[in-house]
Parts: sequence; C-alpha cells; structure tokens
Amino acid sequence: MIKLPTPPPFTGAFFKRLSRIACSMLMLLALATPLPAADMLYVSLDGDYIVSYDTTGNDGATIAASEAFFAGTNLSLSVGLAFDSSGNLYAANYGNDTISKFDASGGYVSNISSNLSGPWGLAFDSSGNLYAGNPNQNTISKFNSSGGYVSNISSNLGLVGGLAFDSSGNLYAADYGGTISKYDASGGYVSDISSNLSGPIGLAFDSSGNLYAANDTDNTISMFDASGGYVSNISSNLDKPYGLAFDSSGNLYAANTGNKTISKFDASGTFLTSWSTASYPKFLAFQPVTVPEPSTYALAAIATGVMAYLARRRNKARTA
Repeated sequence: MIKLPTPPPFTGAFFKRLSRIACSMLMLLALATPLPAADMLYVSLDGDYIVSYDTTGNDGATIAASEAFFAGTNLSLSVGLAFDSSGNLYAANYGNDTISKFDASGGYVSNISSNLSGPWGLAFDSSGNLYAGNPNQNTISKFNSSGGYVSNISSNLGLVGGLAFDSSGNLYAADYGGTISKYDASGGYVSDISSNLSGPIGLAFDSSGNLYAANDTDNTISMFDASGGYVSNISSNLDKPYGLAFDSSGNLYAANTGNKTISKFDASGTFLTSWSTASYPKFLAFQPVTVPEPSTYALAAIATGVMAYLARRRNKARTA
C-alpha cells in the first residue's frame, strides 16, 4: 500500500491569512446588514399636506423636531392613509372623491377616481386590494392592486370612518353612529360591535389581535379582544381622537383633532408622550419596516462558521 505523505501542520501565516479572510467577510456582513429601520409615522394634516415623524424615541420634543414634509400635491381634504406592500402611500381625498397615490419619496403617481363618494378610511388586504370607506353613500369600495374598481360592500353601513383588517383577513369598518361592522374576506357581513363606542372613527389592531377604536365624541379609545369583547378604555391625553396606528414595538398613536397633538401610549395603554402638530392631524399610517434580506443571514452563517473553524484549528495547533 502506498503511504501518502503527512500534510504539513498549519502555520502561523496560514492562520493569519484565514483571519484576514474572516475579517473581510465580517466587514461585508456589516455593510450588507441594513440598519434598524426607524418607525416613520405619516400624518394627514388639515391644509392638504402629509408629514412624517421619526417616533423611535419617547420624547415628544424630539419626535416633533423630526417632522419632514412628505406630500402636498393632488390632495383635497385628505383623511385616511394606507401603505401598500411596495411602500407607496395612498391618501383618501374627501374633498374631490379621489384617492391619491405617492411613491416612497412623496412623488405623486396617480389618482383613483371611480366609485368613490367622500372617501375616509383606507386599508389594504393581504392580496394588495385597496378598500375605501365612503360615508357619503354608506359603502366600502374595493379596488385591485392596479387601482381598478372591483365591487362595493353596502350592508350594515352608516357613516363609514376608519377601516382595518385582522390577521384572518376579516375587514372591520367604524360607523360614526356607534358601531363597528365586521365582514369576511369575501365582503359578507358577519357581525357588529356596539358596546362602549361613542362616535368611533379610527381603527387599528395590535400584534395580539386586539382591536382599538378612537371615539371622537367622548375622547376615549376602546379596546376589544379578538372575539369582539370589550376589554377597557384609554381616556388620558385625548382630545377628539381620529386616526390610530401601532408602531413595530406595540406602541399606540392617536391623532387628536381637538388640540392639534399626537399622543403616544405603550402596549398597556399607559401614556408616554405627545407632541404638537402645525395643523389638525387626521389619520395616521406607519411606513412598512424593512428587514434584512435572506442573503444577509447567509453571510452571517458563513462568517460564524469560519470563525468557529479558525478557533478549533488554533486550539489543535496549540495542543499538538
């Protein structure tokens, strides 16, 4: 049998070369990994313009100082806001029966103008269809991802305000008369919530499936569990609340049209801070938060494996 020569032991130079490779890979990983995205809140303001705020802190003055102008063209008494999955922002224009679409930088893209009558609340389903509440005709209009009109929901609706989808694809619509109507994914009426509501407008779901409703006429926010059962009210630091929205940490925001402020509450409903806006805030929407691409995780796994391999070889070399 031919005996193969024993390979030479790893040298210090070899480990230095591998270390440099590993460090280079870790630097690539750092560059490839996006920084944690800020929770950017978008607000429709009286005066027909939309602004954004960086809400990652809990200091109202700091949040207020981050205000940035987003859009002010092709808006008319804008109220409801909603982001699609591509980061485009849609604004409901009560003043001219349209919905305006803006790209991520605030550039005007197009308008939806069919089958709308004083649109207020907006919401996207998981398939990219857009829904708009029409309080002037007590309907909800559905549009496909291209903006084409699909159908209307008209049962059990009054003055439709905010809209929101739960995780199962059911649509909820706030009726200013004092109810919230629930519809299944096909638009069929399911049931109503009617307890502890007083002029509900804005709706929002937290990550646990609880539904929150802003009550304009008694300055509260009502919380309901996933089955529609009343849980509790938030009543501090609110003044004619309209729009509601949750950030990625579970904090709740409410637009106060009565005193031109936005209030921030933690996941338990405890007031954290508030800040003033230049004009009356109406509806709120958070920009979708980006996450690292799968390739980033692959780089992390490779770099971790190389470092572990180097450590094992170095230990063997020392004990040889």
